Amino acid sequence: MTTLQPVASNCIWYGESHKIGEHAQNLAYTGEALPLNDEAAEAVFARRCPTFYKEYKGENGDEELKLCCDAQQVHTMDSGLTQADGVYSRCPTCTMNMAQTVCAMTCAQNHSLFLTAYFDLNPDGVDFVEHIDYRLEDATVQGIYNSCSGIQHPQTGRPAMDLGCGAFNAKTCTYRRWYHFMGDAENSDYVPFVINYMWSEDADEGSDAIYLQLNTLDCGQSYEGNYACACIDCADSCPLTDAPTGYQPPWQIAGLYGITFIVALVIAVAIMVFIAWGATGHRKASNVCMPTLYGEFLYLGCRAWGTFCAKHPVLVLALCSWVIGGLAYGVVYMKVTTDPVELWASEESQTRIEKDYFDQRFGPFYRTNQLFVKPIKTDTFTHETSDGVLTFGPAYEQSFLQEVFELQEQIMQLGMDEDAGLDKICYAPVLYPGVTPTVDDCLIQSIYGYFQNDMSKFLNYYVDNDNYTINYLNQIEDCLRVPMMEDCFSTYGGPIEPGIAVGGMPEVPVGEDPDYMLATGLVLTFLGKNQVDETLLEPNFVWEKRFIDFMKNYTSERLDIAYSAERSIQDAIVELSEGEVGTVVISYVVMFVYVAIALGRIRSCLGFLRDSRIMLAVSGIVIVLASVLCSLGFWGYIGITTTMLAIEVIPFLVLAVGVDNIFIMVHTYQRLDHNRYATIHEAIGEAIGQVGPSILQTASSEFACFAIGAISEMPAVKTFAMYAAAAIFFDFLLQITAFVALMAIDEQRYRNGRLDMLCCVRSKKSNGDSSHEVGVLEKLFKNFYAPFLLKKPVKIIVLVIFTVVTCLSLMVFPSVEPGLDQEMSMPQNSHVVKYFRYMDELLAMGAPVYWVLKPGLNYSQPEHQNYICGGVECNNDSLSVQLYTQSRYPQITSLARPASSWIDDYIDWISISDCCKYNITTGLFCPSNSKSSDCSPCEREFTEDGLRPSSDTFDKYVPFFLSDLPDAECAKAGRPSYADAVIYTLDDDGLATILDTHFMQYSTTSTTSDKFVSALREARRVQGEVNAMFAENGIETELFPYCVFFIFYEQYLTIWDDALVSLGLSLAAIFIVTLLLTGFDITSALIVLFMVICILINMGGMMWAWSITLNAISLVNLVVCVGIGVEFVAHIVRSFKQAQGRAQQRALHSLTVTGSSVLSGITLTKFAGIVVLAFSKSQVFQVFYFRMYLGIVLIGAAHGLILLPVLLSLLGPFDNLTKQQRRHSNESQ
Repeated sequence: MTTLQPVASNCIWYGESHKIGEHAQNLAYTGEALPLNDEAAEAVFARRCPTFYKEYKGENGDEELKLCCDAQQVHTMDSGLTQADGVYSRCPTCTMNMAQTVCAMTCAQNHSLFLTAYFDLNPDGVDFVEHIDYRLEDATVQGIYNSCSGIQHPQTGRPAMDLGCGAFNAKTCTYRRWYHFMGDAENSDYVPFVINYMWSEDADEGSDAIYLQLNTLDCGQSYEGNYACACIDCADSCPLTDAPTGYQPPWQIAGLYGITFIVALVIAVAIMVFIAWGATGHRKASNVCMPTLYGEFLYLGCRAWGTFCAKHPVLVLALCSWVIGGLAYGVVYMKVTTDPVELWASEESQTRIEKDYFDQRFGPFYRTNQLFVKPIKTDTFTHETSDGVLTFGPAYEQSFLQEVFELQEQIMQLGMDEDAGLDKICYAPVLYPGVTPTVDDCLIQSIYGYFQNDMSKFLNYYVDNDNYTINYLNQIEDCLRVPMMEDCFSTYGGPIEPGIAVGGMPEVPVGEDPDYMLATGLVLTFLGKNQVDETLLEPNFVWEKRFIDFMKNYTSERLDIAYSAERSIQDAIVELSEGEVGTVVISYVVMFVYVAIALGRIRSCLGFLRDSRIMLAVSGIVIVLASVLCSLGFWGYIGITTTMLAIEVIPFLVLAVGVDNIFIMVHTYQRLDHNRYATIHEAIGEAIGQVGPSILQTASSEFACFAIGAISEMPAVKTFAMYAAAAIFFDFLLQITAFVALMAIDEQRYRNGRLDMLCCVRSKKSNGDSSHEVGVLEKLFKNFYAPFLLKKPVKIIVLVIFTVVTCLSLMVFPSVEPGLDQEMSMPQNSHVVKYFRYMDELLAMGAPVYWVLKPGLNYSQPEHQNYICGGVECNNDSLSVQLYTQSRYPQITSLARPASSWIDDYIDWISISDCCKYNITTGLFCPSNSKSSDCSPCEREFTEDGLRPSSDTFDKYVPFFLSDLPDAECAKAGRPSYADAVIYTLDDDGLATILDTHFMQYSTTSTTSDKFVSALREARRVQGEVNAMFAENGIETELFPYCVFFIFYEQYLTIWDDALVSLGLSLAAIFIVTLLLTGFDITSALIVLFMVICILINMGGMMWAWSITLNAISLVNLVVCVGIGVEFVAHIVRSFKQAQGRAQQRALHSLTVTGSSVLSGITLTKFAGIVVLAFSKSQVFQVFYFRMYLGIVLIGAAHGLILLPVLLSLLGPFDNLTKQQRRHSNESQ
C-alpha cells in the first residue's frame, strides 16, 4: 500500500475503478479538477451541493464546473446520500449540513488539502484509493451533529440517531462516534471504503495540517431555497408553550380533603359544646312531635292482608307456587358472561364506544401471551471488555438464559405436530401481502431474538487479539444499547424492544431509559392475531389453552415464572365463580342453622321438636332462594345478561336481608297474648298489622337503593343491582304471602302438638295455646343492657364517642382512593395473580396508545396534511407536533415517546425515487428491493416547492407504501408499522381515499389504578386540545385515544361524582319512602335519614382505615349500606313511636322489645353468614363482601342498638298518640 503524495490544492481521485462488493472504488488521480460535462450530473451536484456549486460556478453562474469527480461519482454520491435521506431527510438543514462534508470529500476542487489518500492496485494493475484520512474541524462536525441529533424516527418513536450511530444510541452518541460509524467500512455495509476521520482538536501542537472548516446552520435555520427543520426534529423551531400541569388535587389539610376537614371539625366542636351544656345540670328535653296522617290505614291494610293469607294458606301457597314456577322457567333464557369488557364497561360509555369503533376499523388489539421469568439466583456479575468492566444483572447469567431460550423454543413448537401451532395464530407484521407466516416470522419479543433464535449463536464465543472474551454478553450489551442495529433484528424481521423484553431494573426518573443491563428478569411476549368475530378465534383459544397447560406443568430449579395467556383473565373469572360455590354454600348453611335454632322458643330438650321452627326456617330460606330464582327468571325473559358472581352473591345478600323479616314477624307473633284472639289467622293478622308497615318501609328502601344502584354504567354492577332489586321485591311479596301462610300452618302444627319435621307424630304433652313468653335475649336487653345504656353518664360517653368517630370518618372519607387493582378480581391461587405481581415488578414499557382520527380530512391536500404531520412546513399545532410536545413531559402525560406518523413516513418514502416501484406490465406494486427488470420506479409528481407529492401521486401510491417492507435503502416503508393503521378505499382508477387512521404512541409504565386513571385523564385532555384545533380550522373530524386498558378505568374519572349522586338519590329515596310509609311523619323520616347518614359516613371511615378502594363494587355496597341501614333504624323508631310514657321509658321499651329482634334477626343472622366469607379464595369476596358487609352489620348495629336509643331518649315528652297507636303499644307491652 502506498501513500499518495498529492500536489497542493489538487485532487486525490477522479473516476471509478472497480467494485468491491456493491461499492464502487475510486481511481487515484493527483491532477487538477476536471470539467463536469454532464447536465444530469451537474443538476444532481447543484441539488446536493448548492454551496459548492454556487462557489464553483462564480458570481454570475457562467463559469465552467470543474470537480475532482466525474459524472458517475456524482451519481454514486447521490445514491449514498439518498440512503441517509431515509433517516435524516425530515430535517433539510441536517441533510444539507451533512452533505457538505460528503460533497467536499467526493468532489471538492481542492480536497487534497484535507484528504490523505492511501492506494492499492486494482485487478487491472491501476492505482485506486483504498482508504483515506479525512481532516475535519471539530466545531464543523459538532454543528452538523447538533442539527441532526433531534431528528425523530416516526415508525419507532425513537431518535434517528438510534439508527445512525452504530453501536451507540442517541443518548451515548457524539459527533465523533457518529462520523466514525459513517467511515467504518469494516462494521458497516453502507460505507464503500475506510474513512479515517481526524480531528483538529487532536492535532499536534504546531502542526501545519489543514482541517476542513465549513459554515453550518442550526436546525432552526434554513438554507437558501430550503426549509428549517420542524418542531418535532428541532427544539429551536418549536413555539413557546407552557408545560402541562396535570391533575391538581383539591385543597388539603394534613393530607385530607380540606373542606370536609373544616366541616367535620366545626360539627365536632358544636356537638361537644351541646353535650357539655346538656350534661351540666338538669335540662328539660325538648318536646318532639311525631304526627301521622294515615298510619292506621297501613296498620289495617296489613292486618287484613295477613289475616287473609293466614286464613287461606293452601290457596296462597298454590298461587305463589304457580308464580314462582312461571318466573323460574325464565332461567333457561338467562345469559351469563365472563368477558371482562362485558363485565366492566357499559355499552354507552365513551371508552366502550371508542373500543368498538377501533375494533371494527382496525381490528382488536393483539392477543397477548406473556411470561415473566426471574432467576432463582439473584447475584450480579461482571464481564471484561475493551471498553471496561461491564456489570450485568442476574437475568443475563448464561445457564439461566439458556434454559429460558430452551423454554421459548418449546413454546414455539407447541401444536406444530398437529398443524395447530403458533404460526397459525401469531402476528407476523414483516411479511409481504399474501405470504404465509412460519414460526420464525412470528413477532416474539424476547432477547433470544438478538441471536436470531439460534442457540449456536448464543453459545458461540472467542478470544480476540487483546485477550478479551467475546461472547453472548457483548451482543446483549450492543443490542440493549442500540436495538435498531440490523445484527440485533429478530427472525421476524424487526427489532426487540428492551423495555418490553427485560425488566426489574433500578428505578429512574420518568422519561429516562433505565439501565437495561441490570435487569433482574426477562419478559417473553408471544403476540397473536385478534378478530372481532370470536368464532374465528377458535385456533387461538386452542393454542392458548395448550400454552397454559404446558406452563402449569413446567418446573425448573433455576426459573421463577409467572405467565398469562389472553384467555387467562376470562378463565380466571370462571374459576373464581366456581371456586366460591363452596364458600357461599357454607355461608348459607351457617345462616340456616342459626335461623333454625333461633327462630323457635325451645323450653327443653324433650320438647325440642315441638318447640323448634326448623321447617318454618327452612321454608323461609326456600322463599328467599325462590325470590332469587324468580329474579333470575324475570330478567332471563327480558334478556339481561348477568355474571356468575352476581348469581352467587345475590342469594346470600337477599338471605341476609330477608331473614330479618322472618324473625320480626315470628317474634312479634310470639309476643302477642294469644288468648285475646279467637283464631290463629286473627293473631297472625294482628302481628302482620303491627310489623307490616315497617317491613314494607325497609323493603321499599332496600328496593329503591338497589334500583338506584342500577343506574351505574358498569354492566357487572348494573345487572347485579337489577337482579338484587328484583329479588328483594319478590322476596317481600313472598314473605307477606307465602311465609304468612306457612306461619299459620306451622302454628296449627304446634297447637295440635305435632312435632317439627315429623308432623305425623304427636307429642305426649300438648298445650292447646301458645302463651306469651319473653325470650332469653329480650330478658338480657330488658334487665341489663337497656337500663345500663340509658344511664346519663353512659349516654354522654356514647354521644362523645360517636361524635368523635363520625367526625373523624367525615374527615377521611373523601381520601378513600378510587380504583380496583387487577389482581383483586382474580382467585388468589390463580396463575394470573402472580402474573400481575410480576408485571408490576418487571414491565418497563407501558401499553401503546392509539390516537384514532376519524374521516373528515383530505389527506392528499397539503393544507390538510399540515394539520396532522410533523415534518417541514407542518403546522406548529398539528396533531403530530402536539403529541410530540406532550411526550416531552412523560411524568405528567404518561406518554413516553413521540407518536408514529404514517403520513410523515409516507412523504419521506415517496420522495426517494427507488423506494416506490411498480410492475411495468401489470401496473401493480413491486417491492422496493426488487431487482426485477419488470419493476420500475413510480412516476411521481410533486408540488411546486417539491416537499409533498401531488394529489394524484399521493392517492395512487398509498397502497404501495402500505405494502412495502423497510430495508436500508427504504427505511420508511410502511407495511410493518402502518398496514393496519390506515383504512382506505380504492376507486375505479386505483386512487385511494383515506378514511380512518391511527397514530401509535407508547405510554409510560402503569400498574396501579391511579396511574391508569391519570393516563386516561391526560389523554382526554390532549384529545380535547387537538379537537379544538380541528374545530378552529373548520375541519370536521374527531380524534380520540384508544388503549386496551382505558375501558376498565374510565369509571374512576367520575367515580366521586357518581358516588355523590347515587348516595344522594339513595338517601332521598329512603327519606321519601319513610315519609310516605309513616303517614308523613316528618320527625321519624328525619331521624331515620340522620341515622343512615351517620352509618354511611362511618362506613366511609372504615373503608379508609381498612384500605378499601372506591369503585363500582364498593359504591353499590355503600348504596346497599343505605338500604340495610334502614333496617337497623326503622323498626326501633316505629316501636319508639308506638310506645307510651316519657322518652326514656319509650326508648327502654323499643330497645328491649324491638332491639332484641334487630340483634337476633338482623345483626347475628348477617354476621353468621358474613364471617364465612373471610375464608374466601377471592380478594373481591374478602374485601368488598366480607369487610364491607361486616362493616355494614357492625356499624349499623352500633348505630341502631347504641346511638339511636340514646338519641331517642333525649326527644322529650310525647302525648299525642292516636288511640289505635296506644292500643298497639299496649299490645306490645
